[in-house]
Amino acid sequence: MVFTEQDLDNLSELARIDIAPEEKEKMLTDMQAILGYVSEINSVEGNIEKEKEEIFNVVREDVITNDSGSNTKALLDDAPATEDEYVKVEQVFK
Repeated sequence: MVFTEQDLDNLSELARIDIAPEEKEKMLTDMQAILGYVSEINSVEGNIEKEKEEIFNVVREDVITNDSGSNTKALLDDAPATEDEYVKVEQVFK
């Protein structure tokens, strides 16, 4: 694939970047090199076969370590402001 100056102009317009005229020649050369490398990768042929691995669950069982609400008082005591047993915060969206 040949990457032209028109392609570069279209790409820079889509990306909303300005490319100085003195940078265009180097950018075209770099893009040609990148596309050449990608086309080499695309031309590689072969069959890749993966061995089937034994699938097992690696997640531990859920264990309840404390009763619900047992730390509520301590958390509310540490909060800078509370109201009706809730932590009071400043409004985020106005």
